[in-house]
Amino acid sequence: MMQPAALQLAAELGGVLLSGGDGAGTLLLVERLKGHALPQVAVLGRKAADLLEALEAAERVQAGGVEMNLLALLPLPGCDLSRALEHHRRRIGALVAALDAGLPWLENRPMLVRRLPGLILRATPVPLAKAPMGPLEKGELKAFLPDWEKDRRKMVFRRPEWREAPGHSGRGGFETEFWSGVPLPEGAELRVPPLELPCATPMTDVLRAALRSALGQPVPILPLPADPSPLHALRRLTPEIAAFRGPARAWESALAGLSRLPGPPHFCARC
Repeated sequence: MMQPAALQLAAELGGVLLSGGDGAGTLLLVERLKGHALPQVAVLGRKAADLLEALEAAERVQAGGVEMNLLALLPLPGCDLSRALEHHRRRIGALVAALDAGLPWLENRPMLVRRLPGLILRATPVPLAKAPMGPLEKGELKAFLPDWEKDRRKMVFRRPEWREAPGHSGRGGFETEFWSGVPLPEGAELRVPPLELPCATPMTDVLRAALRSALGQPVPILPLPADPSPLHALRRLTPEIAAFRGPARAWESALAGLSRLPGPPHFCARC
């Protein structure tokens, strides 16, 4: 049975609640459709507020003549997002891009995401190798966070500290972020794989240009200490995935630009 809070949220956003099937939980789908088989963008929010600017921007650009559809997705508590997306993939249909709008900008400053850490669990902590980072990335990160001491940057982005994970899977132990390029310690369980996103694609160019135009400043592409599992789940829909947040005018520019990108062969539940 649907929870009253979920039904109220669906009514407020003008969406429908979709059962994930096979106990995967509930996914809220909000559609801003202009026409069948048009270029289609999915935006995932981690909370309802993440979706508002994207939904408003979609309505404005569609009213201005942009031929595109937008699907806003919100996994409700207890939703297994990967399974829910797989179950509803035909209803969601063919996408130009899928965006995670719930990832915050680091220090509330505009950026795009290059790498996100995964998560590992181990009974006892062990030293981790330092995450590899090229000189350009190190320089951009240092310039982006000028008030951070070197030790703080290293702890967050290169060699995170272990922390207790009491009761995790009923076993306790310790967990830490796990960046790509670091060997998995013996005896460690990989809970969430690290993620690397392409940073030289037409989609990334569109998103970066939208932020740069809206904000009037350079937009670096940096590693971000955040949970990449929703972006992993979005890969079930399309290989073109990214994290994106910005003001309404940035969303309008981004959606208009994405609508012009070539998409995969169209399919949906009506085809």
